Amino acid sequence: MDLDNPAHLRILATRLRDRARAVAAAASTPAGHLQSRLGDETSNLAELLDDLTYAVTWQLDETARHPHQHTLELRRGTAAVARAAIPVGLALAGLGQAVAQLGALHTLDAYEPTDEQRAAVQHTRQCLEKTLLAASAQLDVAAGGMSHDADLVDDRPRRPPRPSEIAAHATATTLPPVPLTPSGPTPAR
Repeated sequence: MDLDNPAHLRILATRLRDRARAVAAAASTPAGHLQSRLGDETSNLAELLDDLTYAVTWQLDETARHPHQHTLELRRGTAAVARAAIPVGLALAGLGQAVAQLGALHTLDAYEPTDEQRAAVQHTRQCLEKTLLAASAQLDVAAGGMSHDADLVDDRPRRPPRPSEIAAHATATTLPPVPLTPSGPTPAR
């Protein structure tokens, strides 16, 4: 991936948008097919995060070996891809949470159908849908940022960000707290 090439960054933005649409579509997948869809999207998103990670770390290695070849455009492109890793990682964490919610639905299916069980299933399904839509929104954020950054890669020089601005961006987004999944009694069949 040429990180100093705006066209390559736009292709990456398209990949991010495609994943966002696919994750959003998974939210409306019928329950019997969701596990397969969720597995596919988790794998696709992990591969995308791996691509981002490799592109950034390879470029950092190259910069260490050949610092004179590291242009302003390359710095901007590398920073853009590194920034995209935050929302992509958060989206992947959201898919992990969706797997836990899908597991909770599986456990709830083993209980006798009661009003409480039906309410728990409905609540968990609603949370699962919200989780998938939130993951999709993170990917949309990454795609929008990448498109914006692609437009700026070969712009004329401007004031570089201050070190405190770089650090604030890299540390501002944290993973949300993990809700504990209550373990209930073993269901009777």
